[in-house]
Amino acid sequence: MTTLKEIAKRANVSIATVSKALNGKGGASQKTLDKILALAEELNYTPNLYAKNLVRRESRTLGVITEDLTVFNTPEIVDSINETCEKYDYHYILGNLRINKRFGHDFSYSPTYHTLVDDMINTMLSKQVEGIIYVGCTNNSIPYLPSTSSVPFVCAYCYSNESSISSVIYDDVKAAYNVTAMLIAKGHKNIGMICGIPESEAAISRTAGYKMALQDHNIDYNPKIVVNGDWSQDSGYSLCPNILKHQVTAIFSHNDVMAVGVIDYCNENNITVGKDLSLVGFDNRQISMICRPQLTTVALPLSEIGNKAATVMIDILSGKAPSDQKIMLNCPIIERQTTSKIKE
Repeated sequence: MTTLKEIAKRANVSIATVSKALNGKGGASQKTLDKILALAEELNYTPNLYAKNLVRRESRTLGVITEDLTVFNTPEIVDSINETCEKYDYHYILGNLRINKRFGHDFSYSPTYHTLVDDMINTMLSKQVEGIIYVGCTNNSIPYLPSTSSVPFVCAYCYSNESSISSVIYDDVKAAYNVTAMLIAKGHKNIGMICGIPESEAAISRTAGYKMALQDHNIDYNPKIVVNGDWSQDSGYSLCPNILKHQVTAIFSHNDVMAVGVIDYCNENNITVGKDLSLVGFDNRQISMICRPQLTTVALPLSEIGNKAATVMIDILSGKAPSDQKIMLNCPIIERQTTSKIKE
């Protein structure tokens, strides 16, 4: 890597003169400045931003800790954090806890999890990050973050019960309410639901939104047409007949993967989804666009979550207090081929 010393030697000037020239501070004749700039270009000089920022007593570097980089929501969130960092001339260091691969869905009380988080945070701090963005696997509360730290935290796609930590998440209750209300507006009154695992905060919130919409539209809640799956395609397939036997005209699935299981069952049993049965999924994953028929679903504001989390962090570092400790974003419904008005 070319250094200031090498450029100074070639230009026959001091290192201080080169530094001033490259930072636009003059300090020499125009001829000398032009010579320094030409040499920097010729030698492919890249400034040592880390050292430069340390002189300024700031690193302009964020730490981004992901619970698991392989989970579907995480790459787009990280990409939008990257985009925002570029916009504001920040850099970031990425750390991956690999939670899903290590523990699956149940890691809340694992001492190993606590150790992993502590070690990752210490690694980030050793690299002089000014703040840390923690990206969750699920839109749930996170079981553990150190209550004290020398840098601020912001949570993305998860939230902390620590009042000092800002969070950017989406509104599960409102999203489920809107799905149910949309189906009711299409004439459906007997709307089944395939939920996620019972202990999931997302499943609990989406069920609450579903119930609220029914109540607001004077439709009785029927527990016989509400079942719990395990988020898998197989569970959507196997649970579908249990709901269909109650003559439902629509099903709301708590994720796209289980909804595709419903489509598989219906295709095998001569039930036309989008005509005989309306179906809505959740997440807007790629599978929702490539299945046949294409799935109506709820889109997660992943890019907006990442951008907002990074913006909140940069605002905090600039001395601006967050307007809200828990920022709740809306989820649009993407209508495709699996929903239609009920036949009178």
